[in-house]
Amino acid sequence: MASEFERVLENGRIAEMEGNVREALVRYEAAVKLSGTQALARLRLGTLCHRIRDYDRARTVLEEASRIDPNNAEVAFRLGMTCDALGFREAARAAYTRTMMLAPSSWQTWFLIGRDHRQLGHAEIARLAYRRGLSQAPDEPELLAELGSLLWEMGKRDDGYPLLEQAAKACAVDPGLSLQLGLADMERGDLVAAQRNLTVAKHLDPSDRRIDLALQDLAMRLRRGGKRKHAA
Repeated sequence: MASEFERVLENGRIAEMEGNVREALVRYEAAVKLSGTQALARLRLGTLCHRIRDYDRARTVLEEASRIDPNNAEVAFRLGMTCDALGFREAARAAYTRTMMLAPSSWQTWFLIGRDHRQLGHAEIARLAYRRGLSQAPDEPELLAELGSLLWEMGKRDDGYPLLEQAAKACAVDPGLSLQLGLADMERGDLVAAQRNLTVAKHLDPSDRRIDLALQDLAMRLRRGGKRKHAA
């Protein structure tokens, strides 16, 4: 039989998959209290905090996980992502370096290789690195979103869009992924889908100005479309 810790942690994972941020946070916090010196619950809680953009709390929790399990490549990677989001570049670089040393063939390492080459303008090398990562972790939302947006930028929209869609579905708590998908929907001219995904993003993060601007752009497009129909 599963332990209480395992049941609570699994319930948190299910709530996160369903996009229920509040319930996921409650479950992961409870799992941390039950976990003792295990790093896994802190990793899950820290990752969720990062995805909902509570970066300060994410860093605190992930640093705890790192002290408990300094040889965990996933913890190092998530801590690096959070430090990056906070603008702590040296701490992020150190965490990324530790990730690659601990797991040189992991999906996290291929993600970092792909991102570095993408920033350097080496789109095809980045694409291959992301593909290598996805061969190991086909449902990882960060990888799906990175490759999807890269393909979109490369003009391969028919290949990129399904990956953006899959990323948003795989991580229903991340407003950035819903925003990215909504913007892609607008560019494709699917304003109904755009409205649905941007509304989800707004619900997840009401304070994000980028979401507000996207919704304003969408409202203008909808008005123009309505006027054309009325004129016809």
